[in-house]
Amino acid sequence: MTLALAEKFRKEGEIRGKLEGLSDAIELGMTLKFPDKVDMVMAGVSGIKNIEALIKIKEAIKTVTDGSEILLMIDDLKK
Repeated sequence: MTLALAEKFRKEGEIRGKLEGLSDAIELGMTLKFPDKVDMVMAGVSGIKNIEALIKIKEAIKTVTDGSEILLMIDDLKK
């Protein structure tokens, strides 16, 4: 394996780990704050592969007052 290929795999693994970690954080936040919306939110989150978008969703969970706001945010981010 070349050094360049090894570096590519390392970066891909790092990105995959960040995506999984953010997804887990979103799931935990939704479970604690809006348990009735967890399944719908996680179905939407599963299609998002943008780290910045997932960070926005994670941060929004802290301040929104209704889980439906997160669903709307996910719809907007997917456009």
